[in-house]
Amino acid sequence: MKKQVEYLQRLFYDLWNDFGSVYLLVKHSDATHIGKRGFTDQEKTQGLVLVFNNKTNERLDWDDEGNLSCVLAFGERKEDVFIHRDDLLGVFSPEAAVQLLLSDISTEQPPEPKPDAEKDSAPQVVSLSKFKKQKANKQQ
Repeated sequence: MKKQVEYLQRLFYDLWNDFGSVYLLVKHSDATHIGKRGFTDQEKTQGLVLVFNNKTNERLDWDDEGNLSCVLAFGERKEDVFIHRDDLLGVFSPEAAVQLLLSDISTEQPPEPKPDAEKDSAPQVVSLSKFKKQKANKQQ
């Protein structure tokens, strides 16, 4: 995961320098702190998007482990923010039409196969040739 965060950091700075702003997608955990504000209930389930630009940021520091410490403005209030590297989900820029989403493949569970009795007996592929012939016949 540390290597992934290094790629994210490089892209973060490239987007910020080239386009003037960049967005980080952060998931909720006890290791990440968003000042006194914290996470809302919705952000705890869906994640939080943080905006970085020249107007909202005063201090920004990535430590050797890939954790991010910064000060961000939430409206008129400035908050100390600490984002644990494992809670970084991605970086994106709408202006650049670029995004990098991180996933930890080792923690993702593959879908469980259905027992034979539960599998659909109907084929999963639908032939379009029958549909095309009917449509051609209707036009004549």
